[in-house]
Amino acid sequence: MVPALMRFSITIAILALAVFCGLAASPVRGADQAAADDAFGGALEAQTFALVNQYRHANHLPTLVWDGAIAKTARAHSRDMATGDVDFGHDGFSGRISHLRLVLQGLKGAGENVLVTDNPDQVARKAVDLWLHSPHHLENIRGDYNYSGLGIWQNAKGEIYFTQIFVRLVQPSEEAQQAPQPEVDTPFGMLASPETRPSR
Repeated sequence: MVPALMRFSITIAILALAVFCGLAASPVRGADQAAADDAFGGALEAQTFALVNQYRHANHLPTLVWDGAIAKTARAHSRDMATGDVDFGHDGFSGRISHLRLVLQGLKGAGENVLVTDNPDQVARKAVDLWLHSPHHLENIRGDYNYSGLGIWQNAKGEIYFTQIFVRLVQPSEEAQQAPQPEVDTPFGMLASPETRPSR
């Protein structure tokens, strides 16, 4: 009788320990997945940005300087598209640029490229190739911009959303040396290129 009771107690203790360990491990798995997602997105952002700059350098254009505030804004738009909070495209572009005007001094022009794909094979290179073969996107990549940021978000279906924002920042000393020009707000359609959706 006692050995059976002891076996029952040991079994209950082992089950309780297993449940406790499982519960304790869940947040760690979640944190590990979030870290893996961040690493994936960060590496892909850096690779895509480098390929755009590689193209600019090869074509004797000044390379773009990465800006964290621009990247954060671009990443938020990619996230909103990936989660369905906004339609795929350039909705809210003027708002994004208005926000960046508050945090970046001397913003004189901006453009935006977006893309979505569900093919993870050489995704950065294929994304940039698609942009380079689209006249409007190529115009942004070749544009008279000096700062940029790029944000990527992947949703649960495996779709990867890209947003790259290009801006022209002019420092006050640089602005004083230039001939005065009227500031013109270019219509949205001319600033932001049409979206690219690769064929599946």
